[in-house]
Amino acid sequence: MTTPTPCVRLPFLRGPLSVSGPEDADAAAVPAAQPGAAAALLLWPGLPQAPQEGAYCPADYPFSQRQAAACLEDLRQMGDAALSGLPVGATAAANPRAARRASEMALLRGLDGADTEAALKAEAARKLRIELEQAQKALLWAWLQEERMGELAELARTLAQKSGTFTRSLGVEDEDADALAVSGGFAGTGILGAPVSLDLGLMPPWRLVVANAMYFLPSDMPILAEGPMAEDLRETLDFAPASPAHAPAPAQAALLCARAPAWRAMGRSRPTGAQPLDVERQWFVRAAS
Repeated sequence: MTTPTPCVRLPFLRGPLSVSGPEDADAAAVPAAQPGAAAALLLWPGLPQAPQEGAYCPADYPFSQRQAAACLEDLRQMGDAALSGLPVGATAAANPRAARRASEMALLRGLDGADTEAALKAEAARKLRIELEQAQKALLWAWLQEERMGELAELARTLAQKSGTFTRSLGVEDEDADALAVSGGFAGTGILGAPVSLDLGLMPPWRLVVANAMYFLPSDMPILAEGPMAEDLRETLDFAPASPAHAPAPAQAALLCARAPAWRAMGRSRPTGAQPLDVERQWFVRAAS
């Protein structure tokens, strides 16, 4: 029996995030694969200390692990500076405009020589390198935003717990607190123990994450869509029940499958000319319960 190709879960790099309670998480953690089924893995963005299991770690990232960590720290500092109103400086992970200019100048120098074909090949390689660097930077940025959303979700849960404890210390019963929260317009604010709802719209757009992830995923690697991405794909692609022998093993849920290039999955009307986005891929979504 052949072993199915592992499946990558997108668009979340850290896994589905509950923003207002455990019941809001999108099909929680994926268990170990069942016999005959492929594992559903998270995409690791190339940082140090990659997990030993549960993650897909591409070998063709342009940045080393140390460089990826430096880039992530650059992005974190830029975000902190922007929130503080400070001027945002250049990053240590390279400036794309400067890299593009250096590439163009190198091409001109090559064209002045005798080997024009070699210069054109070198220029194509430089352009690809820049594309890959920008794609990995986008994944690292998405990783950072998920980290911060997770921190906000934890703060929201802590606030709800503490406000609930305070409410009970005043002698208010849970049933009365629920009624007061709704009638007083306090729902979602953490007052009287009501959960604080965070907007998933604050997360990076799933199309941005997917477009950049495509550069590092083999064309035969299936993709399991989660959250808002899955909702949009159900409206964009023609899904049919997935074959149990080739489907990943996510949380005892029935799966639907479709084949399409990434540009179509993302709602575009025509091919992009970029091979990672134009090659046909296999997409999975969980069947609606």
